[in-house]
Amino acid sequence: MAPLSLSSDSRSMDKEFGEAVRRLRKQRAVTLDTLALRTGLSKGYLSKVERGLNSPPISTLSRIAAALGVGIAEFFERPEEESRCSIVRSHERKLISRDGTLFGYQYEAIAHRRYRKTMEPFIITLTPHATDQTIFSHPGEEMMFVLEGEMLFFFGDERHVLKAGDCVYFDSGVPHRGQCIGDKEAKVLVVISMAERNP
Repeated sequence: MAPLSLSSDSRSMDKEFGEAVRRLRKQRAVTLDTLALRTGLSKGYLSKVERGLNSPPISTLSRIAAALGVGIAEFFERPEEESRCSIVRSHERKLISRDGTLFGYQYEAIAHRRYRKTMEPFIITLTPHATDQTIFSHPGEEMMFVLEGEMLFFFGDERHVLKAGDCVYFDSGVPHRGQCIGDKEAKVLVVISMAERNP
């Protein structure tokens, strides 16, 4: 399967996200140096994110949001009124991280209209034959439910093969990652619950 290509919509999404990060950072009077210290990410990397040149994975989004004292939903356009019951249709999902050539997966936000929430749900598409070996670790807990395909799940020193219908719930502070198995992409529902909820 060919790597995911960069569409104009994807570039636009990266730019919008980067602008939101910069806006929230400046509103809170946080310098790039300070944000780098809080997140453990380099100043150069964060600068590229803000300019829309990098498409960060969800663990990085979580770290940036936590460092700014906001939820991930703050990076999206906020509706004038927030309903207690938020519905996002399948065609209204927000593509967040789509650089398959770097990470081997893409993320779609499926509840971006709800801002004050304690969970962040996403659909992840894992691409076959990805070479990236990045390990993720972030505060809180996480659930992964395989919708399609097969995934090799790494958790600390453990390895588990998960197939469609399988679910894993774990401490996301432990280093982890998912990897597609075989020639068919895998789709996974991911729900992240942060350790601390921002007011």
